[in-house]
Amino acid sequence: MQPKGLIFDCDGTIVDTMPIHYAAWCATTVKHGLEFPEDRFYALGGVSPFEVLRMLSEEQGVEIDAEAVTFQKEAKYMELIGDADEIPEVMQIVRDNHGKIPMAIASGGTHETVEG
Repeated sequence: MQPKGLIFDCDGTIVDTMPIHYAAWCATTVKHGLEFPEDRFYALGGVSPFEVLRMLSEEQGVEIDAEAVTFQKEAKYMELIGDADEIPEVMQIVRDNHGKIPMAIASGGTHETVEG
């Protein structure tokens, strides 16, 4: 059965951004005295940065301005995003179907980060 359209997520599906997100998290959280182990980062995939920071600060007893630190994390991510690689297998599907069926990106990321 041929699909009538395709919808892709961006982070970790079209572009291998997860290592970039983690690097941005590490650079940001360490400045504020927070620990964020890699396994916890992956376990919290899909949770908003603000909520992640609220959880980490509460669990670790570190007071932060979660909104300000969220902006710092996103700024660091935008600084590093140029190092991200596409995921070849998924991009081949995109190329194979370009102009043949409708395709879209659905993402929890901001418009700015998706367009990168």
